[in-house]
Parts: sequence; C-alpha cells; structure tokens
Amino acid sequence: MMNAISLALTNPMLNAGSGSGGDPDRFMFFATRNRMPSGNIVTAAAGTEYVCSKIVVNTPQYKTRTFRFHLSGFASTEGGNSPQETIVTGTIGAPGNSVPVDAMYMRVGATFHQLQFSGSNTVTVADQTNGQWTDEITIPDVDPESAIELWTFYHTAVAEKIWPVYRIQKHRGERVWGASDFATLQAFMSTPDADSTASLDTSYGTQAQPQYYGPDFMVAKGDWDGRPIALGFVDSLGESRQEFSSAADTRGNLGWFRRWLDKDGGLGRIPHCLIGMPGAGSVREYTGSGSSIATRRRDVIREIIAFNGGEWPFTVVANQLGQNDVSTSYNTWFNTNYRSNVTRVRAEYPGVRIVAFPPLGRSDIQKTITLTSVGTVATGTIAAGTTGLVSGQTVSITGATPTAYNGNVVITVTGANTFTYDFAGGTSPATGTIRLGDLGLRVEFQAYSSNQSWPADGTDASGKWRLHDDIMAQTSACCDAAIDTYPAWVSPSRGGCWPGMLELPSTTLTVQAGTDGIATYNAITVSDASFLRPEQTINLYSGPDGVARLSTQIIASIVGNVITYQGTSAVVMPIGTVVRPAAAIGESTPASMVHPQPVMIDRIANGVPQSEKLKFNP
Repeated sequence: MMNAISLALTNPMLNAGSGSGGDPDRFMFFATRNRMPSGNIVTAAAGTEYVCSKIVVNTPQYKTRTFRFHLSGFASTEGGNSPQETIVTGTIGAPGNSVPVDAMYMRVGATFHQLQFSGSNTVTVADQTNGQWTDEITIPDVDPESAIELWTFYHTAVAEKIWPVYRIQKHRGERVWGASDFATLQAFMSTPDADSTASLDTSYGTQAQPQYYGPDFMVAKGDWDGRPIALGFVDSLGESRQEFSSAADTRGNLGWFRRWLDKDGGLGRIPHCLIGMPGAGSVREYTGSGSSIATRRRDVIREIIAFNGGEWPFTVVANQLGQNDVSTSYNTWFNTNYRSNVTRVRAEYPGVRIVAFPPLGRSDIQKTITLTSVGTVATGTIAAGTTGLVSGQTVSITGATPTAYNGNVVITVTGANTFTYDFAGGTSPATGTIRLGDLGLRVEFQAYSSNQSWPADGTDASGKWRLHDDIMAQTSACCDAAIDTYPAWVSPSRGGCWPGMLELPSTTLTVQAGTDGIATYNAITVSDASFLRPEQTINLYSGPDGVARLSTQIIASIVGNVITYQGTSAVVMPIGTVVRPAAAIGESTPASMVHPQPVMIDRIANGVPQSEKLKFNP
C-alpha cells in the first residue's frame, strides 16, 4: 500500500496536452488493441505446432520510447463465471503443458527490435502462473499515433494447448503463421505482409475465429503529457461481445467503450487497459482463489507497480461493470455485487479516482403467444397485445408443436390481441412455450426485461434503472464521477428501450440482387453504405413499406456501396428493397437486446460527449 506522499506522486492533478504534469520515467499503459486472455483454448495441430502471431497496436498522442510487454500463463472464462482466470492448459491445481516462446520482436517502421526475458531471447511460460515480462527496451523515439507490430513466436507439442488472446485483424496488417519448425516461421520476417497460414486463419469476423497468443499488458515510457490514463473494469458490453475482428477501426478498437476512449476529442485519446472480458461480473473481479481465482490480473498490475518504482501505470479507474451483475434483490445487485469490487479497488489503489459508466438496459423482442388453427390458417393470441405489429409484417414463430407452426411468417393483425397467418396445417391448439419475435423492427413491440422496467420507481422491479440512478448520484461512494451513456443509447421515442430498426438509418438496393431464386449470390449494391460496418446484421425488407422480410444476413465487407455477405442468398430482391441494420441480435430466452451491433456501437461512441472525459481529471 502507498503512503500519502507516494499517492500524490502517482495521481497528480493532470492537464492533457499541457506538456507538463507527466513523468517521462514512469511506465504507463499506452497501447490500443491490448486484450486480456479469454475465450476458447487452442490445440496445436501437426504442421502448425510452431506459431507466430503478429499484432498491431497504436501509440498515444505523445512520443514513446521505452517498452515492456507481458505474456500470461492463464486465461479467463467468458460467460457465467467470467472473469475467473481458470482457462488453463491443464486442470486447476494440476499444471498442464507450458508454452515455450522462441522469440519476440517489436517492429517499428521497417526495423525489428528483439525483446528479451531476463537477458534471454527465449522464455517458457508455465501454465497457471502470472506469466513473464519482457525486459525494458529503449528504442529511438516512436512518433505519436504510430503503429507498432508485435511478433510472438511460440510452440507447443502437437495436441497440446495454448491460451487464447487475439483474433487476427488481417485488414489492419495482422497475421498468424504456422509451421513445423521455428526457422520456417522466422523467414516471414523478410516478407512481413505475406498472407496468414490458411488453416489457422479461419472464420474471419465471427465468434468462431480462433484466438492466438500474444502480449496482454503493455506499458511504455515517453513524453507522457499528463493526460489521464485509464484502468478499465469492463463486462461484455465494454469488451465488445458483439464484434470480433473485421469490425475493428484503423487503431484496432472494437466496441463502443474503446472507440469512445480513443477518440481524439475533449482531452484527446485516453490510453487505457481493459481487464475485463465478455460476461465479466464485478462480484467476482479481483477476488477468489483456486478453482474460482480472479486475482492474477491484479497481481500482474502489482508487478508493474513494483518495477515502476511504486507508481501506478494509470491515473484513473473507468468502471463499466454492473450490466451482468443482475439480481432479483436490488441490495444484492448494488451492494453485494457492484459495490464489492469498488471496495476492493479502493483498497488496492488508495485514493484512486473512479469514474463509472452506468450500464445500458436490455429489452425483449419476443412475446409469449398461444396458437390455434382451422385448416391452414393459424390464429395467434398475445395476452400482452399486438401493439407494434402490422399486417404484412414478417415475424418469427418458435417453440410450437407441431413444428409446422414455426418459421418466418407474414401476419395479418386482426385485433388488439390477435393475428393470423397461413401455414401447412397441424393439430390445434399448438403446444409448447411459443414465442413471436419481430427482430426489433418497432420499438413499440419491445417489452421490458426482468428488473429493467422503466421508469425507475425505487423498487426492486426496476433494478437496472435504480442502479443507473444510484451510480449517477454517486450513492455510497460507488464512484467519484459518472458518465451517462443513456442518452446516446436509448430509443428517441420510448424510454428504457433500444431503438427499433425503424428509428435507425436504412438504405435501399440500387441494383437487383438474385435472378431466379435458385442461383446464389453474396453481394448487394445499395444507395448509401456509409453508416454500416462489417459484422453488422442486416435485415432486408420488401419496399417501399419495408415490413415483409426477405432475408437476414451478416456483413463481411464493404467497398464503396457494395456490401458482401458472410454467407450467401438466392432470394430475388428488386431495386428499392430496404436494408435495415439491427440494433442488437436476440439473445437468451426470451430473445433480448443485450449486446450492441456496430450501428449501435457507433451511435453510443459518437453520442457520449467527449467533454465528459474531463471527469477523468481530479
């Protein structure tokens, strides 16, 4: 723990861009793109048991020159037990295979600089350890906002394991190569832009894309100008559960939080290190041991502080947790879960400034229905009402037995609670837990999820919005300042809900897609693709009304106004077909809006004022 004098040194009154207040001899977080290990473990295959991952990170708005990089001996879970650091090559308590690192380089411009480990060019990273740091290396000044390549050469025996860290962003020049020996991999240093090894470079831009080993924590010295530098505690929304690789911007950022922090507005780009991952929960962060350990990342930061002369590599904590700490009891949600990590953070970093980002809400885009039929006409009844549905609209029916009732169907609204559609016929009534979903077309159809009711009324039934209000009010010293994301995220017409597709930008086809409904294609031409990005789910509706859905696709790439799908389609879509981006995709049961898609990620990152960065200063 630090005394009052050392604390004052580590958390000065900072003024970004002032040219003063920084410390040129202090290691600070600096790199974009850095990620904590988490995800699906990778098994070495014959012929590619030797691997080189090339990651590209970008530097801050000041010169850097002295660097250290960390390789972890663990990874964190994703989902329900995240961020427990229990993804290992063996079994907790019984170490598995270690990972020999054959070499590691940083490449700036055209120059390779070899990194060492205690004076050696190689190191072995043991399973279930904090990992290994590279030695301090000082190179000629790296200009502000430069790209640095990090080459990590490593191997394991065939069928052995490696911890997952990075999906390769090949559109940014990142690569992954595999071979049966180190020398073959080293040859790529003379052809650094050669294509990745095909068998390793699969499922680009999807959650199935493999993740390869590389440095996680990265620190540097340089002409730090005193601007805030953030240690971020994040969950799946902060660590971009819904973007993977092809959606990354030119500086490698995925997700609204990184994009907002790295925008050149307000105080300028805020260097940061986010230590959470998809599914992270504050109740588990920085605590635990054995089979529930979540303290290794904390201990790696302690290692930085130790070689940093007792100084932190950051100046402020940005806390985005809370989204996935849902509880039926508000006291549990706010105090036991959310505030428990705040208490641990304040104890770990005495006097640290905590700036909180209250969580986004979620809403359901499915409603439970009953179904009866006469002949080939099915009648659906929605106790919650048909508000938000219109005749001619395509909806999805799931969960019915017989299965002939299920599918994408075009409905006719016949009353306040009823609708009909044509189907192949089946026994009546249908059985099962039957749901109707509209994919988020109209905000009026959305339902408030459990603990998400709006407006907040001070009861446990509105836990998400009580949490939002308590964080904004800095209740119980849960933060020192709060930055509200609500106005940037919420529907413009209905509080506490995501925007419906009809409230988001759309475009239309300018060239017919498809010919006969049989021949497949994977590209469409639209009038304006400027608001779209790869990995965005799009729904295509017949024009001009745009409610009868023809197809649902995921964008692989965009060149001008030509959109290429990740998959293919045979559906004939005429000129004027309406292309609508989804705010989120339905997850859980019933299907809920949880993780923002690219159109919403951009909306949030652009909608939170950059002036709010002033709250990072003391």
